[in-house]
Amino acid sequence: MRTTTTGTRRVALLAAGALSFSLVACGGGDDADGGGGPTAGTVDGAADTGSTQDVAASTAGADGSDGSAGDDGGVTTAAEGEQVPVEDFLAMLRSPGEEVMSSYELAMVVTTGGQTMEMVGEVDLGDGQPAVDADLTMPGLGATRMIVVDGSAYVSMPGVTDEGMFLQVPQEELADSGAGLEDIDVSSTWEDWGEGSGQVVLAGTEDVDGEELRRYEAALDASGQTGSDAAEASAALGDEITYDLWVDEDDLVRRIAYTAAGAVTEMTIDRWGEPMDIEAPRPEDVQTVPSGSGG
Repeated sequence: MRTTTTGTRRVALLAAGALSFSLVACGGGDDADGGGGPTAGTVDGAADTGSTQDVAASTAGADGSDGSAGDDGGVTTAAEGEQVPVEDFLAMLRSPGEEVMSSYELAMVVTTGGQTMEMVGEVDLGDGQPAVDADLTMPGLGATRMIVVDGSAYVSMPGVTDEGMFLQVPQEELADSGAGLEDIDVSSTWEDWGEGSGQVVLAGTEDVDGEELRRYEAALDASGQTGSDAAEASAALGDEITYDLWVDEDDLVRRIAYTAAGAVTEMTIDRWGEPMDIEAPRPEDVQTVPSGSGG
């Protein structure tokens, strides 16, 4: 039993290292690592059976939202190069509503110190308990897959699990290792921006993969952040960070890019509001001990 517990905790530490590295780029974590620029892909479900979380969210409009595209303080109608109020910009980002913003596909590349971490996965925040199915590639870890669903986490990692197999890791061990799944919410990138701090400029419109997107440059004063980790963020990231955000006609953020603490980050977000079929691995695909642990 001791061998099993120790081995599981080792997996939790390794997986948390990869996951927390990616979560930082979404606005969470204590460190400031960032990424490059992937094209979003689809992560297949883990198996034909297992527990499922589906969010039957509508991809249309902003029903139930606090804002509307028609009354946004001129954020969407500003002239190229024109500055827009930060508070109106934030209201626009929130305007699609919680239901639409509760699920999405996220692709990310983080490059820092000559090393690159890549992540692509599906995220479902629908019932307040985050569900994630993500493939991660990080130097020293190889191709790692992590599934978090119904309060349980599963990791498939070369050298730790057999091919196609998963090891179940208690979420409390992931939390003890420094990974905070609450930070997988992409909106946390901008939710801590202090209203009135910094400035936002409409840089123009750009064709991104055949879609016309508005690009905004947001130079935010890190010292003006309002979240609980604001002081740490300011110390780690510097006084000001410039974000590039590409927004579609539904006011949904489709791409985010920024550089902080020497790291370059780019995230691509697709399939906002679509149902995500995130399933736990089949019981027969779950190992009870790490590979090579001796049982």
